[in-house]
Amino acid sequence: MRNIGIAIIDDESLVRLGIKSSVAWEEYGYEIVGEADNGQTGLEMIREKHPDIVLLDVCMPVMNGIEVLKSLQKLKIQCKVIILSCHDDFCFVKEAMKNGAFDYLRKNEINSANILTVLEEVRHSLCKKQDEGQGGWDSYARHVCLHRLITGSSEPAERQLPVSQLHIREGNLCCIVFAVQNYQKVQARYGEGRPFPLEQSVINLTVEVLHQWTQELEVFLLQENRYVILLSSQNSVSSTQWEEKACSLVHELHTVFQNYLNADTCYGVSSAVSKFSALPEAFEHARYSLQLHYFQPDRFLIKEMRKPDRTMSRPEVKECLGDINICVSQKQYTQIFSRFYAFIQWLQQHHRENLDVMGVQNFFSNMVRFLLLQEGKAPEETVEKLQACETVEEAQRFLEDFQKGLKTGEPALDQKNYLIREAADYIRQNLSRGDISLDEIADHLMISKSYLCRLFQKKLGVSVQHYIYRIRIEQAKEYLNDFRLKIYEVAELTGFNSSTHFNIVFKKIMRCTPAEYRNGLKQ
Repeated sequence: MRNIGIAIIDDESLVRLGIKSSVAWEEYGYEIVGEADNGQTGLEMIREKHPDIVLLDVCMPVMNGIEVLKSLQKLKIQCKVIILSCHDDFCFVKEAMKNGAFDYLRKNEINSANILTVLEEVRHSLCKKQDEGQGGWDSYARHVCLHRLITGSSEPAERQLPVSQLHIREGNLCCIVFAVQNYQKVQARYGEGRPFPLEQSVINLTVEVLHQWTQELEVFLLQENRYVILLSSQNSVSSTQWEEKACSLVHELHTVFQNYLNADTCYGVSSAVSKFSALPEAFEHARYSLQLHYFQPDRFLIKEMRKPDRTMSRPEVKECLGDINICVSQKQYTQIFSRFYAFIQWLQQHHRENLDVMGVQNFFSNMVRFLLLQEGKAPEETVEKLQACETVEEAQRFLEDFQKGLKTGEPALDQKNYLIREAADYIRQNLSRGDISLDEIADHLMISKSYLCRLFQKKLGVSVQHYIYRIRIEQAKEYLNDFRLKIYEVAELTGFNSSTHFNIVFKKIMRCTPAEYRNGLKQ
């Protein structure tokens, strides 16, 4: 399946960051193939990466956007260019349109909805120009149609792939979401000498197996290691019989993957529904059922029709989490982890219940992130490894190793770590101010600004500004627990000068918007 390649050329790093973090690109069939901070390096990048779409700033150093457009025409490079403009450079926008730009976006109006609207116009234009024999855009249109069918989103009628072109029909509809277990290991050993990448092999095998039983099916990759099967049956069978048939097909698939790929798979299955309009609910049930493998790794097929409960709000859980928070504030590591493991034991005792998998995983990640930030350490790599744990038992083993690492590091507090902690304390004390500067932090620590920058880069691998953003977001998550506060109020309390900027930074660090994070807390 061919994604549409996008390149971003803008000299403002925050604009590039905001665009990259504002859209779940792959879910919509796009991918960011490159970025540049001036026109000259941007033009070189276009010649190397061959993007389909370029988001191009007008006013840039070295070579401006107009010069880039003229060079693209001279070099006969085929790509669609969307101009990024400010209020005061509209004359440049008009000049850009004369030189072949497809459309423009005002920077102060950049958000996911506006970006996707313009990109859909470009996609529609590109789609018309594709030769019928290539089929790439037809596959893309099918993927978009299926994605929107299971999520309930919609698009203008003239751009929709008619559902009559799909291979499923209304009647008995069933949704299955599945994943390859131990995915990273399977991926690592799979590549050599194979004609297809792992993802394509999984889809090919799935289609081959299921086609022996039915032609009414659609199979597609939703995101990395998340596959969706949609089955339908217009035969005169009851919904119960069709659900049983779907489960038997899952057993067949599971055996095939073991035999042909030497890989185990796990599945979440929905009940049968009769209308396309009911598919989003069926998909959510299937997806949640798959998530429950985190607590039930002994079952490769789960069909859970209940919604996740508010696990993190149960009285016994809240009491345990309260104890953990107290221990964290006092840096009592032994007590922190003993309560961590007590919580995991409680989860294992209730593993057959409809637990809130995402809530538990987010709690684990947030606590590890906070502990590392408190120690003046960069959390990203550690948190990413924790999030890759496929079961709660695997997460516990990871936390045990993590605890040993913390204990090893406890006595090693040198002068440089002390300065970082002092800087972190100062930032927290002044968090509601949006103008915390490098100069004032350096003055407070009685060191030079350049030394402060080198210290953060060497010890944490990030800039001081990025570290300030992390602290702001950690505090923002605490405020988001208070549902009386509006999101723009949380932005103000944590020192962001606008809710838009707050949304951009929050999504970059947490991989979800503040509203999505809060909705997860409500569940």
